[in-house]
Amino acid sequence: MLDEFTCKNIDMIVERVLKEALLNQPPIHIENLLSHLEIDRDFYNLEDPGLIRRIQHRIKIYGHRYGHGLIKVAKKVRLSALWLPDREQILVDSSLPAPKQKWASFHDVTHSLLPWQKIYFLGDTAETLEPDIQMRLEAEAHYGASALMFGGKMFTKEALDTDPQWSSIITLSKRYEGSYPTTLRRYVHFSHDLPMVLVVSTPRWMEISHDQVSPLRHFVRSKRFGKEFGNVTAGELLEEINYNTNRRKGGPVGDFTLPLSDLNGTSHEFRAESFFNQHYLLTLIVYQKPLTVQYVIIPDSCIN
Repeated sequence: MLDEFTCKNIDMIVERVLKEALLNQPPIHIENLLSHLEIDRDFYNLEDPGLIRRIQHRIKIYGHRYGHGLIKVAKKVRLSALWLPDREQILVDSSLPAPKQKWASFHDVTHSLLPWQKIYFLGDTAETLEPDIQMRLEAEAHYGASALMFGGKMFTKEALDTDPQWSSIITLSKRYEGSYPTTLRRYVHFSHDLPMVLVVSTPRWMEISHDQVSPLRHFVRSKRFGKEFGNVTAGELLEEINYNTNRRKGGPVGDFTLPLSDLNGTSHEFRAESFFNQHYLLTLIVYQKPLTVQYVIIPDSCIN
């Protein structure tokens, strides 16, 4: 989690850039943003043997000539895109599916917009950068990429006019041309002030991906959920999801309610909707109401 000061700084930069670029209606197209910022975008393929030969004479990365070292670094840290500050250029992995290429582009554009990051990109490489610094830079870029893609405050304003349920995610995903996972993340963090959770997991009928150690892939909580239901674990929710979802080729696979206790021990009802995108289960869990227990007092005369 980024601190509030950093988030506000990034939000201010995003709002300024969107205003200057006259991008005031969804969807926000990355091509328009790149054009306004005068940033060139090219694509690379790490498996292409001719890559180095074609571009090493014209591109420098982090102050050094592009060469076999960068290929090694890119594979090691699984880079989806690279920002070249001295060339005002970003390179995106061409092997990625289109939605991930889009996300990677917004991500690396954010690197270019945050002035305090440039010193790291000019003075160090992904191979030698301290892990905690690298993680923070990536977290900042993730936060800014989401804000850019969903138009900053635009998304929140429209999301507040929707009911917190899966049908709203479909509508907003189409309007902003965002994938279901990225739209869900934005919705949980920047819509209704409710306890909400997004769980992205491998369904019980599939083997987990090689880059996972468990079926759980992402566990995204709203501020209210973290504050009031911080005792609820991803493991608990995953058990409920696996029990209440049905195997299908794709689409909606579960719609159920479940009780969750808050930090004070009070039980509340949540609604969960699960969708299978043929890779992962995307489950939106939203607060519904408190569960109250009604006590009935039976007079002694009725017992005898």
